[in-house]
Amino acid sequence: MANASALAIALIVLSYLVGSVSFPWLVARWHGIDLRKTGSRKLGGSNLMRHVGLGPGIAAGVLDGAKGFLAVLIARGFGLPIEVQLACGIAALIGQMWPVFHSFDGGRANATGWGFSLAADPIAALIMGTPLYLSLAAVVLVRPRPTRVLPLASLLSFVIFPAVIWEQERTTPTVVAGLLVFALIVVRRLTAGVRADLSTGASPARVIANRALFDRSELQQRGEIAI
Repeated sequence: MANASALAIALIVLSYLVGSVSFPWLVARWHGIDLRKTGSRKLGGSNLMRHVGLGPGIAAGVLDGAKGFLAVLIARGFGLPIEVQLACGIAALIGQMWPVFHSFDGGRANATGWGFSLAADPIAALIMGTPLYLSLAAVVLVRPRPTRVLPLASLLSFVIFPAVIWEQERTTPTVVAGLLVFALIVVRRLTAGVRADLSTGASPARVIANRALFDRSELQQRGEIAI
């Protein structure tokens, strides 16, 4: 029992540390770009994609997703309980959002959250992607290109994941973990750089709504920072 507990703690800590590695930041630096000073200034695959290229952006996004996916699978491979498996995935997510290697100011962890969901429940993860599939189609087909649908679809996907499982199984550890992931996503959207937004004098209600629903800061809304 003591050995299992020590292993569980070690894997949770390791998941956080691996989650703290920002692959978009690393790829951007390899190309001589600092994502902190470029575009939306977010350590995410979308910002990387816009300023380095589609291939590097997708590759970095997949690697960020793999952090949440593998954190769960590795714990499962050690035969640890489902609660520990989920805790490892959430630790990777927290590392992506508040990374120790980047002054605790990381990305939004959408890709890491989707990777976590895929490992936790593949069927529910497939269903949760429905708004994403539709929004990506809209981004490709609609002109002028919509800029709000993808962030909103991402948020909805994290609502759908625990809802799908709850509908079939009622409250389970995976449902609770899914709700926690959704809460973390919202908290990260609301708090990342919020002081700069509030210092503009904008309505707090407007700031909160734009951040929570569209992951858009007031500075982005005003065009001072790229979307």
